[in-house]
Amino acid sequence: MAPPPMGGGGMAPPPTAGQMQGGPPPMGGGASPFPGQAAQPPAAFGAAAGAQAGNRPGVYSQPMDPSLAGNTGGGGMPGMGMQPAAGGGQDAYSAQFLKDVENFNSPAHFVRSTVGRLPNSVSAKQKTCIPLGVILQPLAPFPSEEVASVNFGATGSIVRCKQCRTYINPFVQWESNGRRWTCNLCGFSQPTPDTYYASLDESGKRMDRFQRPELHKGAVDYIAPGEYMVRPPQPPVFMFVIDVSYTAVVTGMLQTVVTSIKEAIQSGNMPGGQRVQVGIITFDSSLHFYNLNSNLSQPQMLVVSDLEDLFLPLPDDILVPLAESESAIINLLDSLPSIFGDTKINESCLGSAVKGAFMAMKHIGGKLLLFGACIPSVGELPLKSTRDNPQLLGTDREVELLRPAGADGYKDLATELTRAQISVEMFIAPQAYIDLASISPLAKITAGDVHYYPQFHMNTGFSKFRSELLHVLTRYMGWEAVMRCRVSRGWKITKFFGHFFMRGQDLLVVPNCHADQTFAIQIDMEENVTPDPVLCVQSALLYTNSDGERRIRVHTWAGLTTGNYSDIVASIDVQASVVMMSHMVMEESLKTNQKQGRDKLQNMCQQIVQAGNMSPNSEALQFLPLYINGMLKSAAFRGINDIPADMRTFIFSRLETLSVSQTSAFFYPRMMSLHNAPDADELPEMLNLTRESMTQDGVFLVEDGETMLMWVGSAVDPGFLQAVFGAGSFDQLNSTAAEQIAGTRGDPLSNKIGNILTKVRAERPFPFMQLHVIRQGEPKEGRFYASLIEDRTMGLQSTYTEFLQRMGYRPQQQAPPAQQGPPTQQGMPGMQQHQQHQPGMMQQPGTGMGGMHPQMGGAPHMGGAPPMGGAPPMAGAPPMCGAPPMGGAPPMGGAPPMGGPPMGGPPMGGMHR
Repeated sequence: MAPPPMGGGGMAPPPTAGQMQGGPPPMGGGASPFPGQAAQPPAAFGAAAGAQAGNRPGVYSQPMDPSLAGNTGGGGMPGMGMQPAAGGGQDAYSAQFLKDVENFNSPAHFVRSTVGRLPNSVSAKQKTCIPLGVILQPLAPFPSEEVASVNFGATGSIVRCKQCRTYINPFVQWESNGRRWTCNLCGFSQPTPDTYYASLDESGKRMDRFQRPELHKGAVDYIAPGEYMVRPPQPPVFMFVIDVSYTAVVTGMLQTVVTSIKEAIQSGNMPGGQRVQVGIITFDSSLHFYNLNSNLSQPQMLVVSDLEDLFLPLPDDILVPLAESESAIINLLDSLPSIFGDTKINESCLGSAVKGAFMAMKHIGGKLLLFGACIPSVGELPLKSTRDNPQLLGTDREVELLRPAGADGYKDLATELTRAQISVEMFIAPQAYIDLASISPLAKITAGDVHYYPQFHMNTGFSKFRSELLHVLTRYMGWEAVMRCRVSRGWKITKFFGHFFMRGQDLLVVPNCHADQTFAIQIDMEENVTPDPVLCVQSALLYTNSDGERRIRVHTWAGLTTGNYSDIVASIDVQASVVMMSHMVMEESLKTNQKQGRDKLQNMCQQIVQAGNMSPNSEALQFLPLYINGMLKSAAFRGINDIPADMRTFIFSRLETLSVSQTSAFFYPRMMSLHNAPDADELPEMLNLTRESMTQDGVFLVEDGETMLMWVGSAVDPGFLQAVFGAGSFDQLNSTAAEQIAGTRGDPLSNKIGNILTKVRAERPFPFMQLHVIRQGEPKEGRFYASLIEDRTMGLQSTYTEFLQRMGYRPQQQAPPAQQGPPTQQGMPGMQQHQQHQPGMMQQPGTGMGGMHPQMGGAPHMGGAPPMGGAPPMAGAPPMCGAPPMGGAPPMGGAPPMGGPPMGGPPMGGMHR
């Protein structure tokens, strides 16, 4: 039986936040049937990355033939009806356009397309197994420089197409020596305004294009003139609506909230400076408003108990300028825990509280931060805890718990809030069922987010709650925003995904848009219309920044269309495709049921595997099934009863607005060993997500962008336990105490572990990844094993190899593997081997299944740190038929038994065999 190929290399893992800012994930050249077989790892970014840009999906390299460069055929976008050369060849137009795409497209941390080369016909689209769409993060942090500002004040109005209202951008075509221009979306030809005229050079480009950001950058911020305003720019408004019920007080949620708000205010980092306005409302079974007038010696509480006929007890001074009333606000925050410290009221009028806040801020809009600890039980829109039915979890009827209960009360209230430009940010910290499915539309429809802290207690959850609230209050954000997306003629947008309110057919109302917010659009061909040879997508977000400037953030992305199937497949962006599939499956799961959603995902996977059988050189088609395997085993989609309804609702809500890198990490986490971490200032190598990577004398960390799980083996060195946790032996290790102690003892080894945890968190500043320490043999160990998606898990009783076979994978003829590497270093159990420049795995004879013993491998370092989220370093034994696994499948052995975590744990020392 032939040994399997070395896995791992071709495509890097889901990128870190830093890598996301450099471009789409690097891919190998696709020269070998399986990733890593002889691939040189591509550069992540910088000059080397530019030279290798052809290996990055969605970004095109410069033409190899220098004679093609600069030969534009007489214009920036000549002819619009001119097709690229057939059969995958590059004519002069295609070559120049690909160069323009690389230079002028909006950067990949703002815009990611599932494919970089779009099909140019219905037949070509039908062959494409990847959903067509674009992922947008309009206000994403820009790593290297500010987004360029464009002010047309001296010129007059912003230059836009008179027919379709597209903003001028680098891909328009100039004619008549610059006197006319043709819109790259609708093809309409129009005169250039006299104040905007500039002559063209010999290649048909404007002479001044590199002096005008809008003509050479795909991402720009236009300074909006008065015609884009219907009222004076809105100031930043933060209304804090805080649960002060018995549960909120005894768990420390109230203390955590007021401490965090106070820290945010006193730090001076809240955006808006002197313009910021703040209000505070508290609630239990009644509403408590506060007069925060700065002339009062102390804030005045006004109680409204009549929830049936809600009214504002005073017209002014509920919302006040922070600069004027800061001392009154701080005094109130300090006093709230003592005011309600002895409360016995455990009722919540959350619905009425939101309505009261709406009445207080509807004249101006802003951000409503809602803090809840128990289910709304009185007042407007009460809910019933008896709706929770754990017996439905994991069944076809679970979807009933994931849809809002009864009437659309909270949805209607959210719609009313959007009309007043109010966005709701929810911080929910309950001890029991709270019916998140019914109240979460408050956040979804108003472009807010849900933050969920089940079984919250201040002693263990303070750092996470505080960090995330501070982030929400201080990140870059836009106010009273609307967004519209446009696509080229011959194409249409069929679906929008994300948190927003849809007004009309295509206007997204986003009362508060922030740096973390992500949207997705699904596109398709218009019927009976031949698409242009170039697809252009343009998004325009009209918003007010925190300094009171009305801005228009415009992103323009362009890609060639082709009838060549190989070109389309070679341009697939794996992580962007995973995001689009995630949105589609969530929609199907809520529309029908979760089984239908999983079936939809498996059907897509079967098509991808079949396409991979036909195109064995496509690394994207080899890696997509691994992510889909992770999706099916994830807490979002797995079909068992271990995920409560509130948690599943929260996960869906998170995935609806998560960035590409965060989504990728959620479905394919990263695992690393800590007991033998290098002393150098770098993170340990990434390991395969399988028990084969683990040993009983080791300590292993898994992170998925949301949480960190640290597994401690029963045979770990007592010296490690003493240094890191202050425990003399494994039996003395208290996992709850260890979570607070890890990395804080001052010992050099403790400092090293602490630095690793700090680095992992720094790569993903939001959300705060709380550490959970798990001792081998503890009941919660199953949570750790659920992350090892290359093994059998409770969510899907198949190894990755078995999953591939079920999806229809057919083995390809393989070349002999590369020369074996050196044996593993003794005393370093679980560590991967790798050669310099070779991110794949080394295979050596052993006693594993199929006569092979798979060694672990990882992806190459990028920018000095291993990639985040983990990523398919996959090695492994061949499928049972003797064929090598697709994309580098994990080993067959070491899977957990049916229905539970693996028995007996990893082996003692060395590699698991």
